[in-house]
Amino acid sequence: MNPKEGKPRFGFMTRNYLVLTLTSTLWGIPTSITYTYFSKYVLDGLGGTETIIGLITAIGSATFVIFAIIGGHIADLHGRKKLVGLMTVILGLSQFLVAIAPNWQFLILAIIVINICWIFEPAFWAMLADSVNEEKRGTAFAFSSCLDFLPWAIMPFIGGYLIDIYGILPIMRWTYVGLAIVGVFVGIIRLSMLTETISPQNKKTIEQYSLKELGKLVKDSFKEHLQTWLWMPHSALALTASYILWAFEYGLVEPYWIVYAEEIIGVTSTQWGIITAVGSAISIVSKILVVGKLLDKFGRRKILLATTASDVLTYLLFIRCGMFIQVLALWMVSSFIWSFYDPTYSSLEADLIPEERRGRVFAAFGVAWSAFSVPASLIGGFIYERVSPELSFVMASIGVMLCFILTALFIKQSQSNED
Repeated sequence: MNPKEGKPRFGFMTRNYLVLTLTSTLWGIPTSITYTYFSKYVLDGLGGTETIIGLITAIGSATFVIFAIIGGHIADLHGRKKLVGLMTVILGLSQFLVAIAPNWQFLILAIIVINICWIFEPAFWAMLADSVNEEKRGTAFAFSSCLDFLPWAIMPFIGGYLIDIYGILPIMRWTYVGLAIVGVFVGIIRLSMLTETISPQNKKTIEQYSLKELGKLVKDSFKEHLQTWLWMPHSALALTASYILWAFEYGLVEPYWIVYAEEIIGVTSTQWGIITAVGSAISIVSKILVVGKLLDKFGRRKILLATTASDVLTYLLFIRCGMFIQVLALWMVSSFIWSFYDPTYSSLEADLIPEERRGRVFAAFGVAWSAFSVPASLIGGFIYERVSPELSFVMASIGVMLCFILTALFIKQSQSNED
């Protein structure tokens, strides 16, 4: 009898896993609205332009780069639980700044504060990876991503409908207030229910550091970060390079899907909400029924190759759309393809990185993505507003093609993960 037979399908659901995934789902209820309509909030509510959207995104990414390095160091050497819990509470409180922003200049300050709070992200992903065994990793990350997407199946539609009726400013402000309240609640749950996953040699907590010692902590963080890059195996470096390409894709098109859809195709906020909700529903179903099983059966690398190859034409087809129904049809197909990305990349990261280094290496992954998001966001905003909206999507398609080539040539896995 195969020892794997008889194991429950959802046996990977440890307490930490459930706390992290369920609180992320709760966080996603207001976030699915604020993220979907953020660009519209800047353009129609706070007096910004497409270039300003790129500037705000770039400044946020630059801030995250600095603090993610420190966060990764703390996560591996001083523990993960308190960092995740405390900073989630503060992240929630920081959303009030976005809610009261009178203009895009003030919004920049709010975004800086928010990205400082995301110092806990490497610890979050390291703790999640610590809580899942290797043989069920694909299923576990697919299920986690599925739960994250649940709010996206309905909330963007509700948000778009309310925005069309009451306007962008009041709806977004109240949604950010709701996000702040949810953030504080989620942080308290994480503080009280998570269990630390590492036993650091240095038991000293961050609260016990003097100002001088905190300076040394920051210095050590950047020193360790450089050593992490030198330690990384070739496949992890290749994975990092693919994140750099995705950073350019993000800067070129991610803030502008809704802008292009509304201004050029003629889609309304309500219709965009429908598109997002239907796509999210498809993503959820595919993750429940298909993604996890395929990842654990065929291997992460093979699935990533198939996914990127299928995604190359998405951006080119989008700029050929001329009406709502065409965008909806494309989004439905694309959402199935996109449903593979998060679980596949998360599984690959966990496969390639040992537990004791996950905080620092996950920080390196985030830093690579965010560091290149800075020029990408500035370039993307300029190209979209001053050169050609269509060119942004064409360049993004080329970026996905390069990701496919990079994965095929340089990302390798152990035979056990590929079987």
